[in-house]
Amino acid sequence: MKEQVEQVLGAVGARAWAHAVDLDSGEEVGYGEDGLVVLASVFKIPVLVELFRRFGDGRLDPAERIDVPVEGRSAGPTGLSVMADPIELSLRDLAYWMMSVSDNAATDLLVDLLGTEAINATLRELGLTATRVDGTCDDIYQSIYEDVPDEQAGPEVWRAARAVDPERSLQAGTPREITRLLAAIWNDEAAPPEQCAEMRRILSLQAWPHRLRSGFTEPDARVSAKTGTLRFWRNEVGVVETGGRAYAVAVFVRSDSYEYRIPAADACVGTVARIAVDHLRGVETRRRPRSTARAATPGQIRDHARELGADIWLHARDLANGRSVGVGESTPVVTASVLKVPVALELARQSVAGEIDLTERVTVPPGGVPSPYGLSVQRDHTVISYRDLAQLMIVISDNVATDLVIDRVGKDRVAALLAELGLTATAVPQNCAEILASLEEDLGISYRDDERELAEVPLERLQALRALVPGVTCRTTPEEITRLLAGIWRDEAAAPEACALVRGWMGDQVWPHRLTSGFPGDDIVVSGKTGTLPLVRNEVGVVEFADGGRYAVGVFTRADDPSPNAPHLDALIGWAAANAVAQLRDERP
Repeated sequence: MKEQVEQVLGAVGARAWAHAVDLDSGEEVGYGEDGLVVLASVFKIPVLVELFRRFGDGRLDPAERIDVPVEGRSAGPTGLSVMADPIELSLRDLAYWMMSVSDNAATDLLVDLLGTEAINATLRELGLTATRVDGTCDDIYQSIYEDVPDEQAGPEVWRAARAVDPERSLQAGTPREITRLLAAIWNDEAAPPEQCAEMRRILSLQAWPHRLRSGFTEPDARVSAKTGTLRFWRNEVGVVETGGRAYAVAVFVRSDSYEYRIPAADACVGTVARIAVDHLRGVETRRRPRSTARAATPGQIRDHARELGADIWLHARDLANGRSVGVGESTPVVTASVLKVPVALELARQSVAGEIDLTERVTVPPGGVPSPYGLSVQRDHTVISYRDLAQLMIVISDNVATDLVIDRVGKDRVAALLAELGLTATAVPQNCAEILASLEEDLGISYRDDERELAEVPLERLQALRALVPGVTCRTTPEEITRLLAGIWRDEAAAPEACALVRGWMGDQVWPHRLTSGFPGDDIVVSGKTGTLPLVRNEVGVVEFADGGRYAVGVFTRADDPSPNAPHLDALIGWAAANAVAQLRDERP
């Protein structure tokens, strides 16, 4: 195992500390498993445990309501931290946001409620002597501001910061102790059984597929996990259930690079976890080689996609001069959740026109339109503004939020907007509930928008779904979607204030595994919107370079592989976009 891990690490210039344990047999394997590491947001698991222990013994009511104002929220890239208006929700739903999208604002509210002294006492009671939580997310940020006062500081300044040094950081632990904590949750030892079951549910709802989950692509594999990211550190810990067994895994990777976006280092987490679990299973690890293909022509992009078992349609447009490159760019394609871009634009237009007050709040009950993330999976009702519904619609593709927005703006008004913009091949005839209902009717099942539920469905039945036929569902062409994006980025699709709203929402999208994966490094800004249906993986967005170059890109794929988790097909989107944009940049005068 050691040789395999070091080969993986050497390829990306990184170090790692890892531990895995078979939760049934107790057999374990490690690589630096007792080394002290920076937890980053993995520290939110001890917070979760302390919270649910209090739910279990009655010290706290999980349904207690919390009204969260805008002022005083902790900074962060996701969740309540980036919402624009006050929100009201329950304590247990705060816990969901803390874990699902690593919401710093939600986390700090809970840490302040519980106290770090109590969190650490629980860790000691559970036998974790090296793991500590000595501050909030905001405390971590404050230490960074003190140690790195210049945002443009180089890597040497960052390497000296307390936050990235496990001996001096406010939160630290070891891989072996973290798997012990996970085992306690899975064995109903960390809290009463009902509370452990709810913690397991919440961990299963994490949004990100680009680290731990990328290593486990079997149709029956289920990964429940928590990421952690802090400059050099890229971590993920969780429980992998596959082949009828469960494995607690903790992988902490420290890259030599201090940039945030390093897709190869993210993938390293999944690969190391896979090696460890396969060692416990006594099977050989088979790795899919990373693509090193380069495309000089649209035909080569199409050919490489076919080698991976997918059809691809794309269009990339230089926003400065209108030059473009495409692969089947005039072909009608299914949008899936890309439909949410024109819906967001119409909401923004109506708000600027004074027809809708974006600060108006609506009460959203739990359940409703199935969605893998967001309001649908919360336990209690939430009071939230239309502006923040739009943010959820784009940032985590929340289906409940989307249909509330569509109901408010009207499908007819979205259609009128598209007609006014001359986008005759783009249409939004269905909302999310209607698309999912057609899937249920065609398959004869109750479908919760979780492709793992389709593992036993034959490929030919999936290929015949009406939701995959552009003529009867939400649709566009790659060329039209980049025309729409160009209008939004040039303030031509609506009033500048409306376009700015949409750009802001798209800039906050959480997923780095598709379009963004093709543009590593911190000097490129990617704003996007994904779309996913059985066999379909899409993303559209705008890529902005430090030299001022801006490129609208739309990539739509349809695979022969029904696997719900296919990292190589997600990466195809970023690869194709990067090659298309590279061709345009080569053409720039």
